[in-house]
Parts: sequence; C-alpha cells; structure tokens
Amino acid sequence: MSTLKIWDLHMTYDGPITEEFIAGTEQLAKSIAEEPGIIWKIWTVEDGTNHYGSTYLFRNREYLESYKSMHLKRLEAIGITVTADHVFDIMEEVSRINKAPLEG
Repeated sequence: MSTLKIWDLHMTYDGPITEEFIAGTEQLAKSIAEEPGIIWKIWTVEDGTNHYGSTYLFRNREYLESYKSMHLKRLEAIGITVTADHVFDIMEEVSRINKAPLEG
C-alpha cells in the first residue's frame, strides 16, 4: 500500500472575488508550495457557482493531518465553508499506468 495520500476538499465562498481576494490566493499558493510534505495541489472552481475545491497529494498521512488541522482553521477564518473533505489512499500501480503525477 502506498504511503502517498490524496486530500480532496470541497468548499463554498460567498464573499466577493475582488483583486485583493485574488492576490490573497496567489500568496496562499506560494505559501502552500513551501509546506512540508505537499507534493502538489490542484485548485478547482465550478464555473458560475460559489463552489471551489482543492486536491492535494501528500507524501504521507502525518504530513496531511498536520497541514489539514492548520488549513481548516485558516479557511474558516477567511469565510470559506468546507462542505466535504476526504482522504484517499492511492492505488499506485494502476495509477502509474494512467500516467498519474506521483513524483514530486
């Protein structure tokens, strides 16, 4: 079994998408890139809605849980509501057949 973990997070944000908000997300992205244990993150949005998402690849469960604890508090502080979050194990052998980006 892989030690790699996926964290899939779904959120809503009802505030305005201002230039300041966009600048804040860029700063956040740079900060996340420096977090230990994160291999990558994909940011998602459902066009025309207030639904957002993030999918992360972590080196292991310990890194994921440490980051998750801090990040959920940070999201709440800026008015983002988490609607679902799931942690998944990765089926590496078959994922590699389909060219999954599992190296960091």
